[in-house]
Amino acid sequence: MKKRIGPIVAILISVAIFLILVTFSDSILADSQNNMFTEETISYKELKKNHEPADAARIAGLDYVDASQENTAMQKKAYDMYHSGRTTPGKNYVTDKSFTTRTMYFMSSSSRHIVAKTYNRFWSQSPMTFVIVTLMYFLITDSVILFYYRKRQQLSADIKNVTENLRRVRKDKEMSSLILSPTDELYGLVEQTNKISMDINELRDDVRLRERRFRGLVGHLPIGVMLLNSQGDVLLHNQAMSSLLDENISNDIHPFIEDVKTYSLSRMIEHTLKKNKNHHREIQLVGNSQKFVDANVIRLIHSREDYEQQVLVILYDLTQSRQIERMQVDFVNNVSHELKTPVTSIEGFSETLLHGAKDDPKKLNHFLEIIHSESVRLSDLIQDILSLSKVKRDTQKADTINLHDDIDRILDRQSIAIKKHNITVKQQYFGNPEVTINKEKINLVFRNLIKNAISYNKENGEIDLEVHHDEIENRIKFVIKDTGIGISEADQGRIFERFYRVDRSRSLETGGTGLGLAIVKETLDTLDGDIRIESNKGLGTTFTVDIPL
Repeated sequence: MKKRIGPIVAILISVAIFLILVTFSDSILADSQNNMFTEETISYKELKKNHEPADAARIAGLDYVDASQENTAMQKKAYDMYHSGRTTPGKNYVTDKSFTTRTMYFMSSSSRHIVAKTYNRFWSQSPMTFVIVTLMYFLITDSVILFYYRKRQQLSADIKNVTENLRRVRKDKEMSSLILSPTDELYGLVEQTNKISMDINELRDDVRLRERRFRGLVGHLPIGVMLLNSQGDVLLHNQAMSSLLDENISNDIHPFIEDVKTYSLSRMIEHTLKKNKNHHREIQLVGNSQKFVDANVIRLIHSREDYEQQVLVILYDLTQSRQIERMQVDFVNNVSHELKTPVTSIEGFSETLLHGAKDDPKKLNHFLEIIHSESVRLSDLIQDILSLSKVKRDTQKADTINLHDDIDRILDRQSIAIKKHNITVKQQYFGNPEVTINKEKINLVFRNLIKNAISYNKENGEIDLEVHHDEIENRIKFVIKDTGIGISEADQGRIFERFYRVDRSRSLETGGTGLGLAIVKETLDTLDGDIRIESNKGLGTTFTVDIPL
């Protein structure tokens, strides 16, 4: 609205100025005409001494008006002036104005005769010239006004565009194009603005790249990282922290208390925020997965005082280390217990023999059989322990073997146990039986699974063996199914633990050490293999092994 009113006001002002100038010019002309009329009336007074008043007026260039008559317009005007008292003898002249003329009247004597003269006003002097000058005046002034306002509007538009571009630069948006001629007043400003925008864009691109790299680095760290501001709001976190806290941490800024449910960790963070002290402690997190972590809460010190204080929370997962430590302690305890039983039996029965039982043939044979059985059990246990220690070694060693031949040799070694329980073994082979793999490890898997199927089978039971060699995908699948005692669903999650036995009495009867399936699982882990179990209590068990070559 202001843009439209501005030119109108300027034009109205130019009209007012024009009217003032014309009025002023007419006023100057009126003064000049007054002086002329005064000189003419003086001449009229001198001429009247020697001439008749009418002749004197004519000679002086004046009109002689009889105020007693009303025949003409001038006589009527003089008549009205006389009777209204506007003209009196010897009084100064009287002026009567119209739009185009100015008429002056003068009465020099007591008679009712008046001299007068009509003059043109300023704009009536030369109407055509006045009209031309007026048109030229308004043409020039309006052109100047319109040019000025157009220039001002263009300048305002350019300033607005520059301001908008600066705002867009501040808001990290792309600048709109602004093309100016080199002679434009804002050309230098726009050029510098464009350069500043380019520099800022380069800086922002560099900052974004650094931020992406930093977030990528933090996101892939195996340790939990969380960055807090001085109010305790979460500014940054990684996936490892979400996993450790067992929380879906929001990327929006929010209080840390929404994610940290462990009281001890929360207290460490609050104390660091309030007291500006670092804390380091091993704690157990509260949640669905209770994990042990090494927690560090660190106050970040900035070199500049205007930077807000920040707190860095770092959690290092110690759960696996603690589990390994517990497994080592449990393993030592279990090995000690398992070794103690056969050693105690051998020691006790040998001592009994030494104290005279050897003289009784029946007791001698019976005790020797027990000593032999316990020594075999002890030997198997030691062998299994050695097998566990060797599992992690020779991972890269590979040999070309015949699966059919190796499984036959394992069955031959177990033939006594197979015949003892009258077990029927069925074998099926698919694909090329020759493969390249670590011979010792694959045989360790086969031997323990077959021995397990025999030991926990029923009398007159069956064992079905299937070996698949997929040469396209280059994988081995080994399936062994028995008709044994089966494994309950509750026990299936623990059968691969060391020294875990589903039926302890059956294990003692068959001489099992409780390490067979643990050896299978750990061996398969070194081969990047997988094992699955399908079993029901009393209905037998099926193990499926999948190994990539």
